[in-house]
Amino acid sequence: MIRLPVHFKLAGCFGAALLSTSIQAAPTCYHNYGAIDAMKPNKLFLYYPTANDATFPAYATNVSPARTFAIGSLPGAPAGTTAQLRDRIFDVVATDYCEFNVQVQAPTTTNPDSLGSPPARRNMVAIGADTDPSLFGIAEAVDTGDADVVDHARVFGGSYGVFCSTELSGANNTLDRWALGIGGTAAHEAGHNYGLSHSATVHTGEDAFTHHIMPAGPSMPCTNRVGERRHFSDEDFGILANNVGLTVQSLANWDFVNPNSATASRLRMEVLSLSSTLTPVSTYLGSLSPWNAPSVVASGTRTFKGTSYHRYFVTWQSAKGWASPNQPGSIAGQVRGAEQFHVGTSFAEEDILNTSTQVVIADATLLDAGGAALPLHPRVPTFDTGTLSADGRFTLVLSNLVAANLVLRNWRGIVLPRPAHIDSMLFDPTGGLKLFDNQQEPITPWRQLQLPTAMELPAGSTDKPGEARLNLGNLIKDGHNVHIKFRGANAGDATVGAQEVNPDVKGALATDPFPGASVFLEGDLVEPNALQWNAEKQTFVNQDLVTHVFLQVAGKRAKPVDGILIGLLRGKVVCSNLNTRQSVSVQANTDGSFDCEKSGLVSLHGERVQVSQVALVNSQLPAVQIGGLDIAKVTCTNLRSRQSVSFKPGISTNPIDCVKAGLQVGQESTLQITQTGTVH
Repeated sequence: MIRLPVHFKLAGCFGAALLSTSIQAAPTCYHNYGAIDAMKPNKLFLYYPTANDATFPAYATNVSPARTFAIGSLPGAPAGTTAQLRDRIFDVVATDYCEFNVQVQAPTTTNPDSLGSPPARRNMVAIGADTDPSLFGIAEAVDTGDADVVDHARVFGGSYGVFCSTELSGANNTLDRWALGIGGTAAHEAGHNYGLSHSATVHTGEDAFTHHIMPAGPSMPCTNRVGERRHFSDEDFGILANNVGLTVQSLANWDFVNPNSATASRLRMEVLSLSSTLTPVSTYLGSLSPWNAPSVVASGTRTFKGTSYHRYFVTWQSAKGWASPNQPGSIAGQVRGAEQFHVGTSFAEEDILNTSTQVVIADATLLDAGGAALPLHPRVPTFDTGTLSADGRFTLVLSNLVAANLVLRNWRGIVLPRPAHIDSMLFDPTGGLKLFDNQQEPITPWRQLQLPTAMELPAGSTDKPGEARLNLGNLIKDGHNVHIKFRGANAGDATVGAQEVNPDVKGALATDPFPGASVFLEGDLVEPNALQWNAEKQTFVNQDLVTHVFLQVAGKRAKPVDGILIGLLRGKVVCSNLNTRQSVSVQANTDGSFDCEKSGLVSLHGERVQVSQVALVNSQLPAVQIGGLDIAKVTCTNLRSRQSVSFKPGISTNPIDCVKAGLQVGQESTLQITQTGTVH
């Protein structure tokens, strides 16, 4: 159990009003709208045939044709229309995938495969009103690493009217309860296609697995299926975050104080970005903020570290009621001298897949009612999204762009299995933190980070910022919180007989990002001996001006590449990251297995990696099986005869058979097998 200091404690429980589970199927996603949602590269379709569709792939029994969906065809159907039920199912699935780079498409009656230009990365869940003797749904496979760009799944909506008839009877026979059941199964089957296996694993402090989406069917009572909104477990959330990515890469809240004697009516931040658009998302609108969501105005360009950035003024000015923590009688939209207030937001840029460039916060200025700048500024740091270096170190850089020496004090950090909601990134009246997620589920951290209690953040400018570097872990030394090998075909949400974990096949590996899905940091940013207004003394004084910073960054999608040599002895392996030019040498284990990451190779999603094995042929036919790579090319060479063959494997995770590809080998031949591909 992690024990945190008093001012950094995490609440283990919440009030009943906060955590009471609602059976309403209303969406709770806070940034899935407009252009931001459309940016997500992974498209999840909920397909409702209006006629039996025999073109749907027959990957398992009873899957094809995809049967029609109509509310009147459901056994014991609830009152309402087909469209109403489809919309409620959409709300359930959209909320489950809210924080991932997955756009849940509006309900469709058209087979997505038949579109003129279907999305390249698509996951299609066909939902029918039919029943199955033992299934609620079934997916094509546990697509480990989400290596397959096109996937299919089926949901048997009518099975809920058969197997959960008691829980869907009388006053409980509602659209919302049906939507929770069918939507939960749709999210479950889509999860298999994104690389999730069946799992009832529960992280310390986590809620019971019956509240989760991915346990095997027999483990999930109908009372949970149709009576509550289930969610992904900590382990499954991490795997999804690594396989498909998170939408929001950084999030920040600030406890500011007005250092002026005059009242401020606006807060304006100067924000720099390489993006030609900047959209605030996930804005804090709680009782500690005097304003509603900020507006954004583009204002030319400004240079940061020698590069020209678009400049934006982000202004909080739309008044709302609030309550300051240090002065009574707060006035809507106004911050009096020495009054404390809280704001926070994150920004979506035009390319949500670009996780390397940062949004730069150059300055924060308080304005009066007429829009004139007040002379004294609250201090705000800018920060990057963290860098995972070739030696495994994950480093976050805090920067100071103003001509005042600052100090970081009492900074602490924790690694989270899922991102914290912006409304939880603040202190409660007792001085504790109650971190919860998008569905208001409490979060238990994986671990606490050890950070310096004080660091200087020297004065700087946009050309040459003052910097402080925080080391948040080392991938090679610390490893992943989630590290699982599995792969199984025809993964289903069954009523009987399903395994909790699908068959384990070497070379199929699932991990979470590093250091975790999210890293949460909080601490004081101090300008020592700063001039500021003292409300009690009604005069200016020189003392520490403190901004308390709460920030969160997504972990990096570090994906291990591993494998096993089959029929090969004394294997020597060289793993090379072609992007970073890093290489490591590996001696295969006695069973032929090897792990490039454990041997020191850092490889991120999308990077090009080459793995080369040299080994002696044993009595059986030689082969190599690789996990973690979408292999573009394999070259097999008999070093004795100098014969060589090259080919592209059909399925990257299948064993690579050089003999089948035409290579002539004999016992005690020495083979070199080289695979080049992209980390998926």
